[in-house]
This record gives sequence, C-alpha cells and structure tokens, in this order.
Amino acid sequence: MSRDEYQQLVHHTESLEEEIALRLMGDCGLRIGEVGDVSYSHVKRMPDGSGYKLRVVHGKDTTGELDEGKFRETWLPDGLERWLYRYKSENELNEDEELITVTRRTLNNWVDYAAEGAAEETGDDDYRKLSSHDLRRQWAQHLLVEQRVNPRVVMSLGGWSSYDAIEPYLNAPTDSHIAEEMEAVF
Repeated sequence: MSRDEYQQLVHHTESLEEEIALRLMGDCGLRIGEVGDVSYSHVKRMPDGSGYKLRVVHGKDTTGELDEGKFRETWLPDGLERWLYRYKSENELNEDEELITVTRRTLNNWVDYAAEGAAEETGDDDYRKLSSHDLRRQWAQHLLVEQRVNPRVVMSLGGWSSYDAIEPYLNAPTDSHIAEEMEAVF
C-alpha cells in the first residue's frame, strides 16, 4: 500500500475514534494490540519542543523476556496529537483513560469497513485484501523507502530489535525506485 492509498483509506472511516485508531497504526506504527493501551498521558512533548512522541508502554516483546511488554517511544505527528487531545476533551476522559476501548476484532472491522469504502470509491479491489497489520507495514515502508529515514531510527520507533525483523516490511523495489536511486548515485 502506498502512502496515497493509505490516506485514501483513512478518509473512509466513520468517526474520529475510528480515524484515530487507524492513524495510530499507519502514522505511528502501532500494532493492533497496542492501540487499545494509548491514553493521553502517554503523549509527551519533545524536550526541544519540536514535536511529540507517544509512549508505547506495553509493546510487543519479541524476546519473550518481559511479562509486561516492551516499552518504546514512537513519533507522534502534530496533527494526530491535536486529534487525541480533542477526542480526550470531547469525551471528558482523564489523562490516564484509554482513548480507544474496543476489541481487536472491532479494530479489524474498522479497517475492513474503511477498505470497503476505499475500494468502492476507487474501484481498486486490492483494498479488500488489507489487514490492520498492513497499516504498520505501510508506515515502515513509507519511512524506510520513500522518506529514507535511517533504519535504526525506524527500528527504534517500531520496536524492532534487528534488521532481520524489519526486512519483511520492505516491498521489493520497483524499476522506478531502482532508477531513481541509481541516478542519484551516478
């Protein structure tokens, strides 16, 4: 899924809550199991004031060593921070209350419904094959390939401990990507 296709997808959500949930996966790289743990107290301003980070306090621990999950911090776009604050305020939630309080199945359904809407509007049936994990995959692909973010930064933000762990998130390069990269070198 390209970044443009992702943007098309999130515009087919039916509520602010649904859009926030999908954007936590597609703009912050959260796993579906991490979305339900987010409270506004996990939002922190960067020390230099340049942006926000989101604390993932119970992230997936792939080592099997931690009972409570793995802590990490990921980048939180300014616009999404404003939506989180707005959603918390409009729903009169405390800082520590979870923002998205639905089951994983419901989150998957939200992705399915948005994908169906995008497929209907665009005529692209590939949307119907999407899963919630494709949002995280798109996030990693966008950062690594399209934005050329240092892989170590992406590993840190996404909670991966090795290059081997992020390799499955990379699509095979297209001919245009290869040509673009090689033209920049020579």
